[in-house]
Amino acid sequence: MSNEPERTGNVVKDFCVGLLVAAMALWGAIEIVKAIWVPLCIVVALAGIGALVWWRISARFRGW
Repeated sequence: MSNEPERTGNVVKDFCVGLLVAAMALWGAIEIVKAIWVPLCIVVALAGIGALVWWRISARFRGW
């Protein structure tokens, strides 16, 4: 019985440390996405435009 308060304290402490680590990981992931968002959008836009141009050219010359 005398071990219960220590166990409860450890559970609360472990929960708080886990919550802190999870918050730090989420913050880091958001910062990484913020850092690469503009270049990522540019790359996706260029790839989409390239695919559209390729599709139009290949559709035009398909019957040759």
